[in-house]
Amino acid sequence: MLLQQNCHLILASTSKIRKTILSESGLIFEAVAPDFDEEEAKKKLKYLSSKEKATQLACGKALSISKNFPNSYVIGSDQICSIDDLEISKSADEKEAFLQLKKLNNQIHFQNNAVVVAYRGKIIFKNFSKAKLKMRKLSDDEIRNYVQKDKSWGSAGSYKYESLGKYLFQKVNGNYHAILGFNIQPILNFFYNKKLISL
Repeated sequence: MLLQQNCHLILASTSKIRKTILSESGLIFEAVAPDFDEEEAKKKLKYLSSKEKATQLACGKALSISKNFPNSYVIGSDQICSIDDLEISKSADEKEAFLQLKKLNNQIHFQNNAVVVAYRGKIIFKNFSKAKLKMRKLSDDEIRNYVQKDKSWGSAGSYKYESLGKYLFQKVNGNYHAILGFNIQPILNFFYNKKLISL
């Protein structure tokens, strides 16, 4: 292990991509599914901005774990895809993914990502990132072929940027990991400055 780590970390998520990003950062952690009703929370938070909503959802996930593991640092994250102030929920199947990508086709949209850290039942760190993406003008066949190849339903925006999804775009402005739904750099900076990790 390249890093010295002086704390027990929990990732409040079972997301494969989030676990991969955190693992590649060199940290040792445990992934625990949050005891948090995200859909119910979204109903209560529906009038908030994407930034406020993503942050509140990330906090809810982290705090649901922190109450049972008070001596661990718990990382929570949430991602919301939006276009023209309209939020796009995760697609349920191939057909819905195709329709979502048609909506994003040749348009600008945003990936809103919040990351937080909880400790002893309190949020001790928050960060929000917003990435701006302009999709290419694609034919229906190109969109359909992409969805079938990448099996992209269930992802924010119905594309997997870490895979073939990056080829859908002509211009991107924002943090790579924020687009994937987990901006790791601010968390690493926080842990390093708190002397919880070191080289």
